[in-house]
Amino acid sequence: MIVSRLVPALLAALLLAPACDRGKEQTPEEAAAKLADDLDKAAAQLRNNQLGNAEKIYLHILEAAPDNVDALGGIAMVRMEEKNYSDAEILLRKAIAGKPGDAKLHASLGETLQLTDKHAEAAQAYGKAFELAADNSNYGLAHGRELRKSGKLADAEAVLREVAELDPKAQFVFTELGDSLREQKKLDESLKTYMTAQNTYGSDKMAYAGAALVYEAQGDNRHALDQWSMYIRMDCCSEFSKTVAQKKIETLEVTPGGTPPAKDDDAAG
Repeated sequence: MIVSRLVPALLAALLLAPACDRGKEQTPEEAAAKLADDLDKAAAQLRNNQLGNAEKIYLHILEAAPDNVDALGGIAMVRMEEKNYSDAEILLRKAIAGKPGDAKLHASLGETLQLTDKHAEAAQAYGKAFELAADNSNYGLAHGRELRKSGKLADAEAVLREVAELDPKAQFVFTELGDSLREQKKLDESLKTYMTAQNTYGSDKMAYAGAALVYEAQGDNRHALDQWSMYIRMDCCSEFSKTVAQKKIETLEVTPGGTPPAKDDDAAG
């Protein structure tokens, strides 16, 4: 009998408890702190490549706040890791609309567009990022590279010179500048720039490939062979090495009027 009398009371208590909890709303400060904590947790999951966990947190945030820029940008990064670049682009454009002064969002959009070969649009996005963060040589380098890939060689040259002046130690800046000069047929200047790249970053193998292409264009087979050989020493087995560098060496070695590869102590600088 005692148990039977307690059951209705327990049921009533259980029914009333959620109602009481629902009535206890978070203060704006508490809500902001909870949001910041959730975003931190999602970012940590993303860094650890726990894409599913990150996605759940970001989607939960977006359910309550569909225009939250940080969550939109975060889930865009998830989509990029999944190679779903079309959705990533949509999400990033929406995030940028809500926070147009965020250089990182523009750079992320540039990366997404670059990965889908939309080089002109990628150049524009990276250019905006570099405009907003003018001290970030990485954004400037990406801007120049995408300008070059979209065929705007003179513009690429101007941006890359700016980056080289801003940060002479920025890796690949002189190689990218050399590429833009070579594609404009400024061969002597291009070669000097590739040599600067080699002296600045000896591990930059594409500086050797670029110099080899200049020597070829100048008809200097011996030094072209030296440069291609140096490239292969640094990268023996990649697809580029097998399908381009090694074939270049085979061709140059049998080219009429060509010269044999130089010895190690007689290599081009």
